[in-house]
Amino acid sequence: MKLDYFFKPLGVAVVGASNDQEKIGRQVLDNIINSGYRGQIYPINLEEKKIAGLLAFSSLDKIPTKKFSSVLVVIAIPAKFVVAEIEKCGRLGIKNIIIISSGFKEIGADGLIREQEVLALADKYHLNILGPNCLGFINNVSRLNASFGSTGSASGRIALLSQSGAIGSAVSDWLKGRNLNLGYFISLGNKMVLDENDFLPYLAADKNTEAIIIYLEDIKDGQKFMELVSRISAKKPVIVLKAGMSERGSEIAKSHTGALAGGSAAVKAGLERSGAVIAESLEDLFGILLLLQAKATRNGVSNSLQILTNAGGLAVLSADEVSRQGLVLSDSHDIYGDADAIRYEESLSKLLKQPSLDSILVLLTPQTSTEPLKTAEAIVKLSKKYPKRLILVSFLGGEAVQKAVELMFESDLPIFDYPEQALRAIKKLSGWKVINKELTPFKKSTATPKSTSLDYLSLFKLLKQYRIPVVKTIRYGSNDPISYPVVLKAVGPDFLHKTDKKAVILNLKNRLELEKAAAGVYRSNKRIMQNEQNYLIVQPQITDSLEIILGFKRDRSFGPILLIGLGGIYAEIFKEFKLTVADLNQKKANELISSLPFYPILAGARGKKKYNIEQLVDVLISFSRLAAEHPEIAEFDINPLFIKEKESLAGDVRAII
Repeated sequence: MKLDYFFKPLGVAVVGASNDQEKIGRQVLDNIINSGYRGQIYPINLEEKKIAGLLAFSSLDKIPTKKFSSVLVVIAIPAKFVVAEIEKCGRLGIKNIIIISSGFKEIGADGLIREQEVLALADKYHLNILGPNCLGFINNVSRLNASFGSTGSASGRIALLSQSGAIGSAVSDWLKGRNLNLGYFISLGNKMVLDENDFLPYLAADKNTEAIIIYLEDIKDGQKFMELVSRISAKKPVIVLKAGMSERGSEIAKSHTGALAGGSAAVKAGLERSGAVIAESLEDLFGILLLLQAKATRNGVSNSLQILTNAGGLAVLSADEVSRQGLVLSDSHDIYGDADAIRYEESLSKLLKQPSLDSILVLLTPQTSTEPLKTAEAIVKLSKKYPKRLILVSFLGGEAVQKAVELMFESDLPIFDYPEQALRAIKKLSGWKVINKELTPFKKSTATPKSTSLDYLSLFKLLKQYRIPVVKTIRYGSNDPISYPVVLKAVGPDFLHKTDKKAVILNLKNRLELEKAAAGVYRSNKRIMQNEQNYLIVQPQITDSLEIILGFKRDRSFGPILLIGLGGIYAEIFKEFKLTVADLNQKKANELISSLPFYPILAGARGKKKYNIEQLVDVLISFSRLAAEHPEIAEFDINPLFIKEKESLAGDVRAII
């Protein structure tokens, strides 16, 4: 999708421009003028002849241009009039539109109908539409503020996309208060046509953009998002703050995997797979933004650091946070409470001269001999002398350190209210460059559904097609030979949770016991056994194995999310599991297994036998491929998957089509 004339139009028309300075249309117009935009500006108003000193036009078709496709139209009129304006844009050949107006799907059924009408026109005329219900966008790189939000006029290195206009404007205002500016601010609104995935390629290619910040409330196409971000994040960080990650009361699914892998868990797995830096709160986001302002972060952020402080207690608290965040504290230097600016400068200079990649966290508390402002001046001077070393600062206090803090803000030093904020920001950004250089780009699946139903025995056949070993399974009553002891199970659509219906009978030692058990299951489940899709199967009794669960659930946005964890009937109780996007290769499968809480057991802890991890890796890769190639399967569980010293065997299966 081409966005050149969207971000860099030759002209901008504002439908709803007014001489009433309280109107949104007028505020947008004033922002375009005041941002220093150098193209043509066309106020559109049915009655006014001049607005803000500019010649006004009664309709879009009246504006003096021979190239309507180069014009950006900003619509800020009541929602009931928007559809007609979009139709007019389409007929004129205008392709790029911002709908500021609210009154669409966010208000309910009537608004949704209106939004669908606009969407139909967008499809008909191939329109780029931002919004509706948005603030617009700001392109400080090209000096165009096509929004009713304010920002600094100077261009910055960071692009911000926000689904919430309020959050976006708050972040923008926060940045201005710290002498920082954005290169781009894009308010996504309802994401009717253009969404985050449409802007990411443009920002990825933009040489002025060194980091991308995204606040989202939903991700429309998670697989496309992973495909884009996994390619971008090797070159520049993509930081995502996703709302709704602690959702409760998610719908109870019909399988173990559905119960464990739904909703926010799938989003988290998808973001991790994409290589995005995940911010968990606005505080996280602000901390990362502060860190990104330092030029030294362009080469990545080390996970090791040194602390320089005049307060031993503060160093201890910081060391605790270093440990909690999994960072490395190379050294801590306490220069004592009587440290003046000269001692700070000498100590910091000595650390910076070391041939080290360590970040340096400078801490200060105001004491009798402390010189906050002079110390700040010394830190600023040294930061300019050593631009490739990352210096973070936290001056604790209020009035005594205020001028020092303001000086460091003005000098683009990352300064934090508390050391814990700085350390969390380091954790979020540390290693992103190294890790993402090794990240395999995600490829969106294009597989089509292959079947509409799969019964129990067919699922075993499907596993065999993907070379996943299975326990020998026969239908009860067949003439196939049986070696005792065996397990009897009732299977089918009414036996998704067999244990609850007492439909699994273990350790049957002979034919008499088997027949007696079968009669009992028929008797206990007389009604549902009349359904021919429900039937009995027989399997050998498996002993001396570790039981795990392997499954996937297909998320509507991110595709199949794979789960591996402790199996058996207690899988949902203990929840010893890991989730990942189902596109595993050998390296990722090994990393996944190594991260399991019970990995030491698999590896032969305390002199016990080692299980066949190599074959488990093969099973994971094959199962991941099955998930990608069969989009008709919504959920699939292998539980248990028996892990033995020499082999892995699928023991029980269930799937939802």
